[in-house]
Amino acid sequence: MSINLRQKERTTDTYTFTARSMGNPDKVVPFTLVGETLCVNLTGMLEALETIATSESGSVVLRHHLAGQVRPLSLALVRILSRPVHVGDVRADLDGERLEILAWPRAGGLRLAPIRIRFARVDNPEAAAAFVAELDARKSTAAHPGRLIGPLDYWLGWTGLILGLAVVFRWVLRKWMAED
Repeated sequence: MSINLRQKERTTDTYTFTARSMGNPDKVVPFTLVGETLCVNLTGMLEALETIATSESGSVVLRHHLAGQVRPLSLALVRILSRPVHVGDVRADLDGERLEILAWPRAGGLRLAPIRIRFARVDNPEAAAAFVAELDARKSTAAHPGRLIGPLDYWLGWTGLILGLAVVFRWVLRKWMAED
């Protein structure tokens, strides 16, 4: 995949550009910075999943099973992944022609799971660099998006803490029961 600057709209709050696959120009991913959020339009992913489900490769049973379920599952996935993400929860790196964007959507105020979008070759490094610079500029002035910091800003951190406390509680309880 590659980046091609199709649209660049710069107003006080909005900055938009579109990632385009060099191999298949019909596959595009628009990125829009609005204030302190990044919106990623992943509707092209829906078409890709439908293409996989209806392709001639693979078993007939698998294709039939996927064909009926791919649209509702894809719509649900695209809705979840297309929610605006605070710029403080986004990291964009440009290394030569390679662009990588890592975004952490939040659920209940905590980081849930990362979404990684990679482009192996960027056909317009200047546009990608401008996007990364704009994202970094907005991150530097934005407030922290969560209420907590460090590992407790992640659902996995809380899960680990609760499991750890349960193990310690069970160990103490067993030790106490063994003494009686």
